[in-house]
Amino acid sequence: MAVELNLGLWPRQVQAFETEATDLLFGGATEGGKSHFLRVAIICWCLEIPGLQCVLIRKKYEDILANHVEGRTGFRALLAPLIANGQVRLTDHDISFPRGSLVRFQHCQDERQFTSAQGTEVQLLCIDEATQISERLIRFFKLWVRMPEEMSATLPDKYKGRFPRIIYTANPIGVSVPYFRRNYVKARPPDSIELIEGFKRQYMLSRYTDNKSVNVEAHKGRLDGLGDERLARALDEGNWDALTGEFYPEWDEARHVVTDFSPPAHWSRYRTFDWGTAEPFAVYWIAISDGESFYDQDGNRRWFPRGAMIVYNEWYGCDANDPAKGNRMRNEDIADGILARSEVGAQKVPTLTDSLPFQDRGGETIAQVFERRGVILTQGDTSRVPGWSQLRSRLIGQEIDSNYLELDGTPKKLPMIYFCERCKYARDYIPALPRHPSEGKKEDAAEHGEATHACDALRLACMAHTVVRDRIETSDEQVQRFVRQQKLTIKRLTINDGIRF
Repeated sequence: MAVELNLGLWPRQVQAFETEATDLLFGGATEGGKSHFLRVAIICWCLEIPGLQCVLIRKKYEDILANHVEGRTGFRALLAPLIANGQVRLTDHDISFPRGSLVRFQHCQDERQFTSAQGTEVQLLCIDEATQISERLIRFFKLWVRMPEEMSATLPDKYKGRFPRIIYTANPIGVSVPYFRRNYVKARPPDSIELIEGFKRQYMLSRYTDNKSVNVEAHKGRLDGLGDERLARALDEGNWDALTGEFYPEWDEARHVVTDFSPPAHWSRYRTFDWGTAEPFAVYWIAISDGESFYDQDGNRRWFPRGAMIVYNEWYGCDANDPAKGNRMRNEDIADGILARSEVGAQKVPTLTDSLPFQDRGGETIAQVFERRGVILTQGDTSRVPGWSQLRSRLIGQEIDSNYLELDGTPKKLPMIYFCERCKYARDYIPALPRHPSEGKKEDAAEHGEATHACDALRLACMAHTVVRDRIETSDEQVQRFVRQQKLTIKRLTINDGIRF
């Protein structure tokens, strides 16, 4: 029995629906019709493509229900005729379509759920309000997206080459704005398509004027009520440059994140610690490269610039269900946990912190409790603006070799700070760190907020006077090096004398 659905789209939404891109960011202004486009696209493709597996992700689960399932143009309303005759089944967790197509609802407020989703095969990945989700998770979700050859061969002709595909919708506010701004918005002209990592990538700007259903006067009134001119401009114009909350646009996962490893034993080490109980605490383990290549525990050869900081371990003490809150752990247990997480021989390294653990509030200070448990705290340099500057300088890096060039011919800089993959909160919060809200402190970062705890500990780390410790050669290694040097000297002399051998 034929059923008619009301799935109308405005012209800009039609362009997003018909694009050849398979990795689309449809983003910009608020009320641009992005979410409605997403629902219509999901419905059309699930009805037309047998067995299509789709995942719809949003930061919070309740937002999926409120913004996509219910409401005047939600899934329940759009699919009402098909639900009524039993062709479609809609629950709070998924939508089942005829011929095996399925839409699953996922949220990522609690990241632990995704360990059970590894290996999931998805042909259509839709992430709504994608800038609210960390870059690390964005990259993780992309691993799900693939389509077997036999399924590709059975696609309707108009969809061949257009699946599997990824769709992001977003406004220019949130933790992963730097990632999307760098890789989508600024990487190429709007609407142009480029093949990147096996997907045809495109950014399409969405404006509220594209959505003819918007009440413009009410739209302007809501933005005026924000009381923040920069935020209002970002949401009104879809302007990815309007907000200055992007304190570290230099952050780049591809440059600054390395696979986990244990640094060579002779490298100098220290820790940094930002205390918290109602709010999270953060501990980081840092090693300083000697500039020599080495083999890690898996037999991989590695090299980092001399003097580079390697943040190789992290302990972030937050509530298991809300990373903005602390876990209220006792000071004794924090100290014990630091020692337990430190490798053998590195328990007694310096631990830099701010002045709070040394404050006398009656009874033992926090620092005295830590010392009693075997962790000696040392007050570091807490200068804020110089500390942020030092971190920025290390993120930008240094020119190591004038022959090592970028594609445009300019000397390539190598970072002077690296983070192991296990340092997930540092990776989330460095790109999320906002500027100080005061106009008089434009060079400072925010002093309060979820992203500040990890970043404060890392700022302390960058203000330390680091020491490079070279490996001491054994007597056999010294002899071998001497022999190699003598052979090279003899070879140079014989070549200069015109003798070849």
